[in-house]
Amino acid sequence: MIKTLQSHFVEEIYAHAQKTLDNFYTDSIILTTPANDLEVIPAAQYLQPDNLLSILKASPEYQKTQDLRVAASLWNKAYSWIPLPSVLAFMTWAGVGFDASVDNVSFVFKDGELEALWFQDLSRTEIYPERSPIPIPNNYPGKLANSVDELYNAVFTGLFQNHLLPVIDCLHALTKVSKKTLWGNAVNASYGIFEDLDGYAKKEAIQMDYSVLFEQPYSLVLSHSPQQTLRKSNPLYNLIRTEKFNEPGLPTQMKVRKTCCLIALIPPDYSKCGNCPLLKPGDRIARMKKKLAQAH
Repeated sequence: MIKTLQSHFVEEIYAHAQKTLDNFYTDSIILTTPANDLEVIPAAQYLQPDNLLSILKASPEYQKTQDLRVAASLWNKAYSWIPLPSVLAFMTWAGVGFDASVDNVSFVFKDGELEALWFQDLSRTEIYPERSPIPIPNNYPGKLANSVDELYNAVFTGLFQNHLLPVIDCLHALTKVSKKTLWGNAVNASYGIFEDLDGYAKKEAIQMDYSVLFEQPYSLVLSHSPQQTLRKSNPLYNLIRTEKFNEPGLPTQMKVRKTCCLIALIPPDYSKCGNCPLLKPGDRIARMKKKLAQAH
């Protein structure tokens, strides 16, 4: 009964998000049993080292480079877009602390492509009432966070300590790819959500969460304790920088990665991403102008 009441309320917030936020943030998570035409694989099974190594060796990136580091980084870069943006957006916008631990989520595939996370046990979700967009029922039986630090602890323990960290450790052990590169992929998939949430989430929540995630050298990202003295080194810190422009018709600044995702090592194109640290400012401006011209 407790699980049913809690699940119903969390699903109400999700339905509210479908009407409020960009559908990107709701399409990549599933709260109810996935449809029969979708393939569902428990994350703990999918992320086994032997399975990951098979995936990497079968990837086009590995076929082109014979470099497992490149394959690992680009797999991780794409994969990071599934758990990170939605879980963090719900935390900031609605105070929802989904538990994204590997043992609580399954991956949902459609036509062979990873599309969403299915949260199997919503009773592990924690709510911070001050951020909830809808009133919490008086008889709500689920977990409630008494402070924003408790919310962070709930979200970050599942998402980072019990999910991203073991995946990154595994990829590093399998391929020797730099952990900093992989954490850079995590930042790449998540920093932009805070601009998206402007106008939807409270400004204080946006600023506070962005700072804790990306601007503090020691934070709760990999800490089990909300106590300031026990905060650990933050692996997301200092992995992006701001590049400024003075060009008519272009944005005045953009965020640029400090670590390359390694796509630049793939022949024959050796292409670079728009926010690649290897791209010279003049080349970045030229690319932005070209993209703007194509849009018109």
